[in-house]
Amino acid sequence: MTNNQLQTLALLYKVSDETLDRVKKTFKTVHYHPDGSPISKEHLAEIEVWAATWRGLPEEVESLDELKKTKLVQLMSAGANAALNSKVFTSYPGWDKKFALCTASGIHSLAIPQYIVMSIISLYNSAYLQTHKTRDDKKWFSKSELPVHNAMTLYGKTAGMLGYGSIAREAARQLKAMNVRIIAANSSGSKKGDDGFMFPGTGDADGSIPDEYYSTTDKDSFHEFLSKSDILIGSLPSTPQTHYLLNKEQFDMMPDRSVFVNIGRGDLAPSDDIIAALDAPNGLIGAALDVTDPEPLPDNHPLYSHPRVVLTPHTSGDYEHYSDAAAECVMENVKRFREKGTFFNVVDVKKGY
Repeated sequence: MTNNQLQTLALLYKVSDETLDRVKKTFKTVHYHPDGSPISKEHLAEIEVWAATWRGLPEEVESLDELKKTKLVQLMSAGANAALNSKVFTSYPGWDKKFALCTASGIHSLAIPQYIVMSIISLYNSAYLQTHKTRDDKKWFSKSELPVHNAMTLYGKTAGMLGYGSIAREAARQLKAMNVRIIAANSSGSKKGDDGFMFPGTGDADGSIPDEYYSTTDKDSFHEFLSKSDILIGSLPSTPQTHYLLNKEQFDMMPDRSVFVNIGRGDLAPSDDIIAALDAPNGLIGAALDVTDPEPLPDNHPLYSHPRVVLTPHTSGDYEHYSDAAAECVMENVKRFREKGTFFNVVDVKKGY
C-alpha cells in the first residue's frame, strides 16, 4: 500500500481551522461543503472518500453510479440506519461491493461512558431529585425531607454490559476503577477484541476487562447474565435481533433494586415494560434512558414524570469538538487503508451495523 491512494475527500460538516489544516495535509484535494452546498457532478465522479454526516451521502447523489472512484463513505455517527435506509443505497443492491460504508464507532467513548457513570451515581443517590427539589423550592432541606432511598454505592456491584462495543468497553474500564465487577453479553458469548477506532488510553482493546461473557442468543446464558446484573447497560444497535430483546420478564430476572441504563437504541425494550419494572415490588430502582421507544417520546408520556427515571433526548454522545473527532476517525481510517489495505468500523449489510 502507498500514500498515493485515497487522495480526494468530500468533507460535509464543519470542523475547526486546526482540523481542516490537518485534513488538507492528509488529502491532496478536499471538497469542503459544511454549509450543505451541492457538489458538482464532475467532482462526484472524482471523490474517493466521503466524510459524511449521519444521514450518509448528500441529496445531489442521485445514483451510486455517479461515484466512479469512491472507496469509502465514512459516517460521523455510530449507527448506520439512516444511511442504509436512504433511497440511494436501497436502490442499488450490491453497493457494498463498490465501496465500504464505515461508522464513527469509537468517537463516542469520550462522552457516553461518562454519561453512563454519571447516571448510575445520580440514580443511586437520587441526586437528580434532590437537585430538582432544592432548586424548585429554594430551600435547604433536612435529610428526612429529601427523596433519598438509602443512597447506594457502586462498590462491589456487578455491571452487565449488554453489547460490548467501544462505548461499553470504555464504560467498563471506568466502572472497574470504581470496584465494579464487569460481565458482558454479546451474540457469540465469547471474548472478542476491538480493532476499530480508539482514542489513546480508552477502552478495552483485547476484551480482558469482563470476568465472564454470556450469549444473547442462548436463552439460559442470557438469563444467567441478567440474574447477575445489578446494573444493566444497553448499548446495542437496532436490528431485528435486538428489537425488544428486553421486556418485563427479563427485567424480573435481574437482582432486586437494579438499575437499567440504555444508550443504544430505544427499541431494545418497550417503554411500558420499563415502567412496569420500575413500579414492581423489588423491581428496578431506576432507569437512565437516553433513547426511548418510540423516539421521539410523545408529549406527556409517563416516562417524563416518573420519579425514578433520568431521561435525556438522545444527547449523551454530544460533546465539544465532536466533528473534529469524526474527522480524526476519517483520517485514521484512511491511514489504516494506506498501510494495511483494510478499513475499520465497516458496516455489515446483513447485520445492519
